[in-house]
Amino acid sequence: MRILFFINHLAGGGAERVAATLLNHLCERHEISIVFFSDKKASYEISPEIATQKIIIEGKHRIVKALKRINRINKLIKSYNPDLIISFLTYTNIYVLLANMFLRKKIIVSEHNTLNRIKQKSISILRRLLYPTADEITFVTKSDQQNFGLPQKSITIYNPALFESFNNIDDRQKSIITIAAYNRWYNKGLDLLLKAWAQIAPQNPNWNLEIYGDKQDEQLQNSFLSNKAERTTMNDWCDNIDKVLQTKSIFVLASRFEGCPCSLIEAMSQGCACVVTDCDGGQKEIIEDGVDGLIAKNENVNDIAEKLQMLINDEILRRRLAARAIEKVKMFDKNAFFKQWDNLIDKVTII
Repeated sequence: MRILFFINHLAGGGAERVAATLLNHLCERHEISIVFFSDKKASYEISPEIATQKIIIEGKHRIVKALKRINRINKLIKSYNPDLIISFLTYTNIYVLLANMFLRKKIIVSEHNTLNRIKQKSISILRRLLYPTADEITFVTKSDQQNFGLPQKSITIYNPALFESFNNIDDRQKSIITIAAYNRWYNKGLDLLLKAWAQIAPQNPNWNLEIYGDKQDEQLQNSFLSNKAERTTMNDWCDNIDKVLQTKSIFVLASRFEGCPCSLIEAMSQGCACVVTDCDGGQKEIIEDGVDGLIAKNENVNDIAEKLQMLINDEILRRRLAARAIEKVKMFDKNAFFKQWDNLIDKVTII
């Protein structure tokens, strides 16, 4: 089958990691061509068998650029003549659906963040109008699938656990770790985490906070580092983040909103005791509070600090939550993820 895949880029981020994983699986069965809208260097490897191309539109006028991009996508779909189109992430989905409107090629669009993340009314309206024209919509949380209200043509596919489980929860460093792209610091609540850590750092001199993200933009970092406390390290993306997670005691995700956070699933699989916020997103469908992790109140610095301090104080609790987390992530088996996508593609293309 000829599949044309659209995504803005593969430079960092959980959705991009999932896309690369899916692409490498699909190319074993299908002829895949992927289209990017950005020149950003990919963070994740894809098979050399996958053809890549870019649609880069220059200019300052947003509406003119949007119309040019839609036109280019339309021409590309016509020339490639795919059996199926797959599109990842809201803005890309809207462009591709508009370009495909009169071509009527089979198309699957995939959401990878909570629907409430989009604050622009125009984008929310376009999504509401255009998504019903897709053959299938994938969501990463059951709550978003239910809230959108198209059960006959939508499915929840959780992000997969991409690392083998690491069952040794002994000999952990006294470190709190988070993983977040620095250019998404507001979404990921890095400013909230730094404030929470500043509250508890003085009374925990043997502990430290480690943040892993993208250090390329130093100016961007400075925009949320005003509350940086002692014993806080800023690190770049790490190719072997699983090995890093295996040595840390606590993972924290202080996000203001989420999709189905890959970093949380990764941390759970590597035996970290986890703290998340109860913001909109899939973490509440992953973590059961007090059973396999702790849930803090969204945008509540004091509660985030309290939950972290609770884990710092109680090694038995850390170990219990970590052990249960390792068991929980088995529900995010990679092969089950592939099977869901294979079945969905077969369903769409057979109709």
